[in-house]
Amino acid sequence: LFTVCLIFHLFCLAVCLQNFKKLEIGYVLFSILFPLLYSWIPFIHNSFGIAGAWCWIRDWKDDCATQKYLEGIIEQFVLWYGPLFISLTLSLIAVFIILI
Repeated sequence: LFTVCLIFHLFCLAVCLQNFKKLEIGYVLFSILFPLLYSWIPFIHNSFGIAGAWCWIRDWKDDCATQKYLEGIIEQFVLWYGPLFISLTLSLIAVFIILI
């Protein structure tokens, strides 16, 4: 999220011709507090558990490899891939606008 804030700041400097120096504290707070906010969602749904090498949101019911845990799979995609693709898309659009 720090890179998204950096690209937003560069976009405001290059395209909008405004300097939002007063938002620098907001950038840091947003980049730290936003992930802390949505990292509690698996705790609320009791979805943390063994899920493999890279994720702690479980994708199997009761650690049984024959039953998929649909809520855990949805949380993995929504909490990781959703913000990732949204921030990547917005960053690419902003960079293309800055370069043009």
